[in-house]
Amino acid sequence: MSIFTKIKNIFRREKPPELPPTEELPEEPVEEVKGGSEVRSAEISNLRIKLDLILTELDNIKTQNRMIDEKLKTIEKIIVEKRSHYF
Repeated sequence: MSIFTKIKNIFRREKPPELPPTEELPEEPVEEVKGGSEVRSAEISNLRIKLDLILTELDNIKTQNRMIDEKLKTIEKIIVEKRSHYF
C-alpha cells in the first residue's frame, strides 16, 4: 500500500447511513389564542435559536477544517523530507 493510499484512507469520509423514506405527516394548525402576537414572537425566538445553533455548527466545522489543514501541511512536510532523503 502506497503512502498516498494511506493518507487517502485517513481523510476518507464515511457515508451517512441511508434513512428509510418517511411519510409526510399533515401539519397541525397552530391554534391562535388571544395572544396571537405572543405566538408569533415565540416562533421568531425559536427561529433565532435554530439559527444560532446552525452558526455554532458552522464555526465547529471551520475549526475542524483548520485542524485538518494543519495536519495535512504537517504530512506534506514529512513527505517532502522523506523524498529528500531518498533522492
